[in-house]
Amino acid sequence: MKIMFKQTRKQESLPNHYFSKVKIVFISFTFLLLQVVALGQIDGSWQGVLIQNNQDGTTTNFAVWVELKSEGRYLSGKFRSEQANTPYFKVSKILGKIDGSNVVFKEDTILNHKTEEGFGWCSIIASFIYNQQAQKLKGSYTSRTKGCVSGELVLVKSNKQFNSDKTAITETTTLNKIQGLLEEKKSIIGKQFVLADVNFQSAKYSITASSYAYLNEIVKLLKENLNIKIHLKGNTDSDGDDENNFILSQKRAESVADYLVKKGIAINRITFEGYGESRPIGENETKDGKQVNRRVELLIISE
Repeated sequence: MKIMFKQTRKQESLPNHYFSKVKIVFISFTFLLLQVVALGQIDGSWQGVLIQNNQDGTTTNFAVWVELKSEGRYLSGKFRSEQANTPYFKVSKILGKIDGSNVVFKEDTILNHKTEEGFGWCSIIASFIYNQQAQKLKGSYTSRTKGCVSGELVLVKSNKQFNSDKTAITETTTLNKIQGLLEEKKSIIGKQFVLADVNFQSAKYSITASSYAYLNEIVKLLKENLNIKIHLKGNTDSDGDDENNFILSQKRAESVADYLVKKGIAINRITFEGYGESRPIGENETKDGKQVNRRVELLIISE
């Protein structure tokens, strides 16, 4: 499930950069809002998924990030996309304008990128409806680039700072190994592990009581190491609706964050986001594959 296209011509106003078989570029957003956007209402970091509608009837999800800042009727910001489990990413500057209930974004310049030679980026235009209560931007997009297809785009407000830098390298480990490294006074920055014993009610984001003992180990670790900051990542399998999967993954990561905060961990030590089904580590065609794809991961971001 990857975008299979090759860029054949240079895009206007931007150099001809390439990427690996997937990804997005050249952003133009048009938001159709339910009401007039108040000053500063959509300012801040957003995170979400682009849901590509493939010609064979399947969909492919890609994680995306947006940073917005309003100044009267005008908007500026950044857009980021990544290819999962690779160092490839792209960050672009976007400019826009608010006109009543309509908000228009257009990519202006490429700010930073690392791409794989031979493949291009999609140039997209998207329109959204803003849900103020849910802090969600939901809409559809089309592409001006030959070979690219249309789809949906869903964003929610994020408590994670927008990253304009390169994609961070993570190393898979376990909670026990993290505890061992701390005892040996070795660095744990960039280490990531699945919350193996954390479970949720089926199709919900409520943590089951059987998960508390495992989470309490993490609470103990964080209380004993006050400089550690963590980032929680929610993921799902591909069963069900793509948007619902994204929201579910985000809510599950948030539920873990809420539990840690209730146990005395400062909220400024925790960020979280959801990837939905965009980052599988197993085959979604098998029961075992789906099981490993339904997970929350914990990344150590500072110590």
